[in-house]
Amino acid sequence: MKNSVVKRILALGIGALLIASSLTGCGSKASDTSTEVVDTSVDVETSKPESRTMSISSNFAATVEADSEVTVMPKVGGEVTAKNFEVGDHVNAGDLLFTVDDESARISLAQAQAGVSNAEAAVKSAESSQAYAQINALDTMGTLSTTEQQYSNNVDTANASVAAAANSLENAKNSSDLASKNVDDLDDDIHDAKKDKKKLKRIIDDYYAANSDDGREKVLEGSGYTSISSVESAYESAKDDLEKLEDSKDSTKNSKSSAANSVEDAESKYYNAQESAAYAQQQLDDFRNYKKNTAIASAANSIQSAESSVASSKASLEQANASLDNAKLALENTQITSPVSGTITAINVSLHNTTSAGASAYVIQSDAKNKIVFYVTEETADNMKVGNDAIVSKGENEYDAKITQINSSVDSSKGLFKVEASLVGSDNLTAGTDVMVRTVTREASNVLTVPVTAVYYEGEQAFVYKNEGGVAVKTDISTGITDSYNVEVTDGIKNTDEIVVSYSSQLTDGSKINAAKSTAVGQVSTEEAAE
Repeated sequence: MKNSVVKRILALGIGALLIASSLTGCGSKASDTSTEVVDTSVDVETSKPESRTMSISSNFAATVEADSEVTVMPKVGGEVTAKNFEVGDHVNAGDLLFTVDDESARISLAQAQAGVSNAEAAVKSAESSQAYAQINALDTMGTLSTTEQQYSNNVDTANASVAAAANSLENAKNSSDLASKNVDDLDDDIHDAKKDKKKLKRIIDDYYAANSDDGREKVLEGSGYTSISSVESAYESAKDDLEKLEDSKDSTKNSKSSAANSVEDAESKYYNAQESAAYAQQQLDDFRNYKKNTAIASAANSIQSAESSVASSKASLEQANASLDNAKLALENTQITSPVSGTITAINVSLHNTTSAGASAYVIQSDAKNKIVFYVTEETADNMKVGNDAIVSKGENEYDAKITQINSSVDSSKGLFKVEASLVGSDNLTAGTDVMVRTVTREASNVLTVPVTAVYYEGEQAFVYKNEGGVAVKTDISTGITDSYNVEVTDGIKNTDEIVVSYSSQLTDGSKINAAKSTAVGQVSTEEAAE
């Protein structure tokens, strides 16, 4: 493609040189004795890049092939009990071709149905057991909660008993201490009473032992009494008090002994209460650590076991349903129908004879249109699209077609990629016919383009000249698709740039130009190639 563009550019360049030479020759004949200012500006045409759709079509040698020839094979073997149609007959998709003996299939179906019923019953039973396990677990949890509360209450009661026993023990000890003190106080009182009695007795004795009134008066003076009668009265009172104190000594000692016994009894009750509290706490701890956890684990295990039984029974039901589906399918497979509409070309079964699973029974030529098959390179396959229009040529006749399939893997026998097309409408071509196919192999939609005359090359680098204030500015570009008239520009310029579109060999970067708007109308063409 680039060669044809270069040829056109060279032709335009040679023409421009001839015109320039002619003009120079004419000018040399005229005598010019004055100095003139020479205008070196280059006359060019300019236009802005245009957006358009570009495409390239290619021609391919193709072959018409039958779309499908179907071999009907039974999926089950057995005696052929019915046979329909003959070679050459036309059948529609779904028509019954023949049947094989279905007695065994019907028995299997009945067994499969019974298996489903049994499996459904097993699921219901398992679900009932699961519900019972869940209810039983709830009951167990309630019982555990009640029992734990009872044990906890027992601990509280026992601890309260310990506190009460401790208080009783404290009171008993206080009473015992008081009783002991009373005994000690009584002993002191008896001692003091004896001492007082003895003192008074000595005064009386000394008084009556005195031989004179002066002596008796002297005895009274040191006693604190004024008369012997008052001393004797005090003595009698002291004697009575001593007797009373001695009389109360036994009862006081008995009280002390009783208080001591009360302390022992209170201590015993306190220790018993502590043991009871410890036992109650041990019962609560054992319940929480062992009995409760064991009961919960047992209930959870029962639920898990019930859930496993439900899952297992449901799996068995699924398996039974699968067996039922297989049995139904096996029964359906005893009736062999045509998968397509078409014409019977061969029959390999006969009535009351045995056929085998997978053996060829009927061969049917499909009514589907024949397909157009051709092969392309990987690059072409990558650029083609399913649904693209195509033209199929046979001699002078042309037929509309569409691309229906582009293989993504290479054909091992040809080293190319297989492409299939289908005729549009009611037209059809005979299988085995050689034809030509023309279709779009590359397409770029709504792309920026410039005329081929605007593009120059330095080696492999393409460039154009932009008009910037009457000066030609060399601008490198990247190109895409090129056809006979236009070049796709993928990078380097914008649609607002003013591009020099007429060829001139005098153009260089920085040349002054006289720009005229191009009146040429952009053309869209389809470049044809053959593969």
